[in-house]
Amino acid sequence: MITTGCPKPTYMASAVTSLNPCPSEFGQIQKFIFWRRGNKIASIATALIATTWTTLLTATGNTKAIVTSFVVGKVTPGEARESGGGNESIDGIPTVVGLNPSVFEGYIKQQKQDVIKSLKKLAAETLDVLLINENGAFKYLDTQYNGVGTGVYGIPVNGLSIGDLEFGDFDGEDRNKIKFYMPANWSDNSEISADTAFALTLVNS
Repeated sequence: MITTGCPKPTYMASAVTSLNPCPSEFGQIQKFIFWRRGNKIASIATALIATTWTTLLTATGNTKAIVTSFVVGKVTPGEARESGGGNESIDGIPTVVGLNPSVFEGYIKQQKQDVIKSLKKLAAETLDVLLINENGAFKYLDTQYNGVGTGVYGIPVNGLSIGDLEFGDFDGEDRNKIKFYMPANWSDNSEISADTAFALTLVNS
């Protein structure tokens, strides 16, 4: 739900403050790292050290992280939620009351089904996710979603599902569908790390 924030500030906060700002582009999502909701890494500098992830992937408690196989797919941002319209609104213009969640839909291709079976168990967890792109950079939150604190946080995940095997038959590839939702405004505190040489090579222990 959109909150009105009354009383209004004295003036609107500045947005674009540079004539030619550095562009921001994440690129193609190729892997995910899941961990239990609320986990964090103290700083992005620490997250860019390979041994940090070795520790998380080999952990045996609540801090354990799970890295997926390679994935193909995309995030579709949620559309505005509207109230009214037509004769229920002045001039027929609806009121925007919030945003729908964003959704990732994609596939894990040509993977052994014992790996898929293990990943399916994540659906019973309350998770956050970090995204990894083709350059080994992380997409993360620098502030906990709807919370306080700074560091490297994951994006809240809800409704995770990993489907059964879909055969590729003669001219396709065997694959399993993966889908999950991220809450409205998830990207407000998101950042992109520097590229790494190790993120796409991470495996579970």
